[in-house]
Amino acid sequence: MAHASSSTAPRRPAPQFRPFEWIEGDGLDASLRSQAEFLNDARDVVQGVQTLSQLLAWDEDRQEAALSDADPAPLFDAAQRSALQRLVCAALGLLHARIESRCEALTG
Repeated sequence: MAHASSSTAPRRPAPQFRPFEWIEGDGLDASLRSQAEFLNDARDVVQGVQTLSQLLAWDEDRQEAALSDADPAPLFDAAQRSALQRLVCAALGLLHARIESRCEALTG
């Protein structure tokens, strides 16, 4: 597969992502503390997925540059990159299932 040189290809703009702040559970009743714990877990998953996605995009840019120049090789090979992408999908899938479960509990 032919890849464009990173010197001629437009760079992807860095996404603007503000890390989440944790919700402190101290002083909350049990129901609100449970919601705060869930939101903190969900935020950790989202932040981890965002960070991993940025790392994979950066590594993909290194791969494209290494094909055309004497730039450093990417950190991940195709199998590792694929495994990390599947990890992202699994993490989001698990988070989605937990969100659906919470929604059903609220409406059921």
